[in-house]
Order: sequence, then C-alpha cells, then structure tokens
Amino acid sequence: MMMKHGIWLSLLSVLPLMAEELPLQKEQDRAELRRQSGEVFDVVSPIAQKVGKSVVWIWAGGKRQLCLGTVVGDGSQVIAKWSEIAKAQGKPLQCVGAGNATIDATLDGVFEDEDIALLKLKNSPLRPVTFQASAKPDLGTFLIAPGPGDVTLGMGVVSVMERTLRESDQAFVGVGVENHTEGTGVVIRQLAEGSPAKNAGLREGDVILNLGGKIVGSMMEFRSQLTSLKPGDTVKLSYSREGETKNVEIVLGSKPMMPQFPQRRLEVMERMGGEISQVRDGFPSVIQTDMVLNPEECGGPVLDLQGQVVGIVAARAGRIRSYVIPSEAILAMLQRKPIEAKLAKVKTPDPGPQLSRNREVRPRLNRPDMERMRARMKEMQQFMRQLDAELGDLDR
Repeated sequence: MMMKHGIWLSLLSVLPLMAEELPLQKEQDRAELRRQSGEVFDVVSPIAQKVGKSVVWIWAGGKRQLCLGTVVGDGSQVIAKWSEIAKAQGKPLQCVGAGNATIDATLDGVFEDEDIALLKLKNSPLRPVTFQASAKPDLGTFLIAPGPGDVTLGMGVVSVMERTLRESDQAFVGVGVENHTEGTGVVIRQLAEGSPAKNAGLREGDVILNLGGKIVGSMMEFRSQLTSLKPGDTVKLSYSREGETKNVEIVLGSKPMMPQFPQRRLEVMERMGGEISQVRDGFPSVIQTDMVLNPEECGGPVLDLQGQVVGIVAARAGRIRSYVIPSEAILAMLQRKPIEAKLAKVKTPDPGPQLSRNREVRPRLNRPDMERMRARMKEMQQFMRQLDAELGDLDR
C-alpha cells in the first residue's frame, strides 16, 4: 500500500536520529528507530528494483570506482557524470551492473552543458530506462535514488522546483530576505544597488507578501517562485510597509555574475557535511532535493513513488543539496550530437575551503553496512541543520 507524503516526511524526520552512538538516547529508542528505518527501506526497495537492471557502477582500469551510470537508448549506451569519468585519465572503462556483471565501455562523446558523458557498451544485456518527460515532481515530492540491483542509495524530497543554474538565465530581484516572524511573507534585509527591487522603490524592512499572483509564505517559497520566472518578465509584487499593503510591478533582471550578498559561512558549512561534486553549478535545468549522496553516486536515475524515472542525479552541491536533471531535459539532450571527448573540458570550480578524507569505495555494500552508513550520514545532517539554525539566529 502506498504511503502518503506526510507519512514519508514524518519518517524522514526520524531517520536522521538513527545512529549507534547518538547521545542522550535510550537503547529502546534506538532499537525502535532501527525498526522504523528498516520498514522504510523495505517499502522503498521494490520501487528501486524496478530500474535495478538499468543502473551500473563505472570503474576505471578495474581499480577505481568513478560514478554511477544510467542505461539508455537500446541498452548499448550509458550516460554518466563527465567530470567523474574524466578522472579515468585514459584508463579502460568498465560498467558493473546487478550481480556484478561487468561490461567493457568506451567514451562516445560529451554533453558539456549538462556535465554528462555518453558511453558505448559492447554486447550489452542491460535494459534501458524509460524517462517520463511528463513526470514533473512537485515541491515536497518523495524521491528515490537507486543503485544497481536492489540497492537504494538515497531518499529525499524535492526542496526547490525545476530551475536553471546558468546565471544568465536566472531571474534576479536583488533582495536579501529572511522569514517574517510575525506573519507570512519575507522581510527585506538587504537591497542590491541598481537592482529591479531598488529601482521599484522597495526598502529594507518591507515585507514581500505576494509575487506574480502567488502568496509568499517563506524564504523557500519566495526562491521557488523566482525559479519559474525568467529575466525580462514583468511581475506584480505586493508588499507591506508600516502596516500598509502596496503593489508594484517589477521587471526582472538577469542574475549578476558575482553574488550580491556573501554566503561564505554557508559555503564552509556545506563543505563540512562531506564531499561535494567538482562540477555542481551552471546546469541548464535542475530539480533540487535534500538527498544526501556522495559525488561518486551521481549519474544514476531518480524515481518517484510510482516508480517513474523523473531524472538523473547531476551533482551533490552541499550538505543537504543535490541536483537532479529532469527527464524532459535528458530526452532533449539525447537528441543532440555530443562533442568529441578530446574537445570537452571539465569545469573548474571556484577555490574554497573543502574537507577531504581518504576512504575506500566499494562497488556494493551489504544491507547492514549500508544502513549503518546511512545512519551516520543522517545524524551528521541533523546536527549540521541544528548548528546552521543556531548560527543563523546569532546572525540576526
């Protein structure tokens, strides 16, 4: 029987507390949470298995695991994350599927904008996925990231609707906001000089109530609503100033190349949550989720609760921020001709603080190992959320 989203979200809020060494927690509580965690994975596992034969691990020279791949076309092609594949440095590529079936692969081209490599398989028995172009997950939709066979690598929800990460394509208002503590809306705390908001007469302290006919209930909603707009759009914005509601029309601009408001603290904290993808920005179209996946777990398909393939994992970009390229964009990409690999470049990220760790990567973990790993990752996620909230309170 299919669970409703509210139940799934309740279970997700419990799972981050599942850790062997979690302080101030009774043993019977830990046992109960372990039981609930197992129930969630038992329900999710049959859904993930629907595409288990269409997912592969990609290795270089039989010694280094690079990333996940998704089987496409007639089953003789695989798409994977180019910046991870490039780390093979010319070594032979192998695709390892369910049951450790290994198939030799060659690099057939690159889609640079999406950071996607196209691999060609020899004598492939693999089954291609079926992308659902019409499947457009709503905010809060539960998503599953499967691995080969019956492996489930991650679960989470849609936190930001589909949008572009190319700065020239992003709508720009020019405000720094925070949630309104005395009602709905978001309070303007900063205004960029020469921005659409500044030119429209908005001031610091104004409370944005409505954007483009949609109520603004929180910072997340405000950002999500902006993602559905594009530079040059004229939108109606309602705001409150000293108790009086006002309306104004704003012509949205393009996001500047340099950020208007520094987010150094946020960047440092995101990197503290674990490794993040080298290429994690600039995608033409992505859905943002809170799934916690490692960089080498990118490139695989993402499913909704109906088992529909809604996209592939593009990157891990922060502690609780991963990007998914939607199915519609993947299908459009596959209609283009990829460039030759020798002509493709890997984007170089901006330098910044990053914690590194040495760890052995295995092609497949057994269920107890996976659950222990997920438990520790979820515990870190919960603690980092709490720390972020506390630091945010201090900033105000």
